[in-house]
Amino acid sequence: MGASREDAEQVATCLVRANLSGYDSHGVFRLPQHYEWWKAGLLDPAARPVVVGETAFAARVDGRQAFGQVVAGFATRVAIEKARRSGVAVVTAMGSNHVGRLADYAEAIQEAGLIGLLTVNDSGAGQWVVPCGGMEPRLATNPIAMGIPGGTGPGILFDFSTSAAAHGKVRQLLLRGEAAPPGWLIDANGKETTDPAYLFTEPHGALLPAGGHKGYALSLAVEVLAGILSGAGFVRPDPGPEEMNGMFILALDVAWFLPPAEFRAQVDRLTAYVKSARPLPGGEPVHIPGEGSRAEAERRTREGIAIPEQAWARVAGVLKDLGLSGELPN
Repeated sequence: MGASREDAEQVATCLVRANLSGYDSHGVFRLPQHYEWWKAGLLDPAARPVVVGETAFAARVDGRQAFGQVVAGFATRVAIEKARRSGVAVVTAMGSNHVGRLADYAEAIQEAGLIGLLTVNDSGAGQWVVPCGGMEPRLATNPIAMGIPGGTGPGILFDFSTSAAAHGKVRQLLLRGEAAPPGWLIDANGKETTDPAYLFTEPHGALLPAGGHKGYALSLAVEVLAGILSGAGFVRPDPGPEEMNGMFILALDVAWFLPPAEFRAQVDRLTAYVKSARPLPGGEPVHIPGEGSRAEAERRTREGIAIPEQAWARVAGVLKDLGLSGELPN
């Protein structure tokens, strides 16, 4: 579609990593959406993000409608470099196509030995989530991710929507013909439902906020940090096109507070103590956030990534349009 080889490989890697980690909602099935956004003029695969304003510890990035994975990777590198020099860095980005799995960038900051906090909004569009107590959607799924380095232990890594589930996760359930768990969805009349089709058919249903008022409050904070501060836009009656993301990144160098080795050792002690809790009868051992996705990645690396036939048919259609093979590998 006109991307450089470097950018194409970065996007492809992010899509496959999402599938490997169990985030199928942000995996290869997104390729047809990227294709549709490109044809609609919402994505410029050849674009390069740029810094449009900066200080020693802050920067504003314009993604120029590039792939969200490219914009997020660029903004994350800027944040890491500034945090290493100044101890803390705050970077915002606008003009970015769909970022995808936010954990990739939290993990990059974590692997750099820093603490990272990231949020993303839909620049005011993607209003699939009701506010607490409401029955009309007003908010996007507004994810929050965080990476904290450990020593010999895994550290802490999480990435979750402030809604009960990601929009793409519900679509995956629909493609697989599975019901949604209770507490995820309401229909257009405000009645709880487990049928994912209600989110995609007229009149539209909606997603509920995660944890009621708690997810609702976090979602509002994301709109401020990723939407208003970045200049990308926030939820309103007349938003721009969906899947143009606003982003907020905070990177923190622990060395400004205590020796990194001491910090990492204390994180290890923290996570080890929490994991020592006896599991519920018949349940699995206690996990630290991030362990489950790493274990799933190991399993899928061995066994392969399963993609629903309906999703693959859409991918194959895009490949055919681009003059490429859409056949499944043996």
